[in-house]
Amino acid sequence: MGLASQSFVSKPDQNLLCGICKTVMKDAVLTRCGHAFCEQCLDTWLARPLSGSCPQCRASVSKFQVSPVWAIREIVSNLTVECDYGDRGCRLVMRVESLEKHRTSCAYAPVECAGCETVVSRYELPHHQGECAKIAATANEPDLDEPRSREWSDQLVKDLENKLSRTEQQLKQTKRRLETSESSGRKLERDLCEARLQLQRKQGECTFLHLNSTPEFDPQYPYGFSPESISKLSLLIACHLLRKPDYMDRNRIFNCVKRCYDSYARCGTHFEQDVHMLVATAYASNWFTENQRINFHCWLQSIARYRKYADLSGPPHPGCTASVIRRTTSLRS
Repeated sequence: MGLASQSFVSKPDQNLLCGICKTVMKDAVLTRCGHAFCEQCLDTWLARPLSGSCPQCRASVSKFQVSPVWAIREIVSNLTVECDYGDRGCRLVMRVESLEKHRTSCAYAPVECAGCETVVSRYELPHHQGECAKIAATANEPDLDEPRSREWSDQLVKDLENKLSRTEQQLKQTKRRLETSESSGRKLERDLCEARLQLQRKQGECTFLHLNSTPEFDPQYPYGFSPESISKLSLLIACHLLRKPDYMDRNRIFNCVKRCYDSYARCGTHFEQDVHMLVATAYASNWFTENQRINFHCWLQSIARYRKYADLSGPPHPGCTASVIRRTTSLRS
């Protein structure tokens, strides 16, 4: 059922009228044959026995073949309409979409008194009930069920007392668990403090060991002038493998490694192991350029070939020791 035309402030367009109830369409739907009706009106029409046709053109229609007409619904919802209870005194004007909500709270809506069943406006009901004779008579009648009410009240009190007792027990258990949790929390906090102190001590020890194990850097770059300097340079690079200190010059360090390789890589077991370790450490670090790393790679291959074909288990070359001494002396001079 749609909305009565006389309820609207201005006369609605004839195209908005339902073909069944002849009022403004509510929740408009469209049939396959192009006719629009109220959704409830069409459902009622199609629910009749042997009815499966359009009310206007009698074309075959099923309720599963209709669809909402959102454009018409939007137009209707924005039309201005008067309150349904205007004849009772309500002069409010609103849009159709707000009408249903207003009906539930309109002060002029008819309501029935629970005592005398008289119909009055909603805003008049409190005053009417205050003067209603039947309501007053009902309030003054003796309570025949008073004993039963007393028994019910006593049982209710007992139930509440039992519930209170259970709640108190649960509260005590919760307090005990909370105390246990607090005790455990304090123990964990003490353990955490002890662990932090141990960590600080270990960090201090590690820092001390690191400072004492790191070789001192010689800014004169004397590495490669003596056999002992090979291991010192190797340890220096290893201690700062992935981060070269800013005060060290990359190219001068590379020249030192090259000097160690050129001077001591062919001296058998005396210094070949130290040179191999130095070149491998330099190659593993990120101190050097790509071209310098290519040199390290070639030197490592050369050392590997030298190991393969040289008789390292035998005595060194007769002139190796003397050659090293002469080379060291000349480099220092």
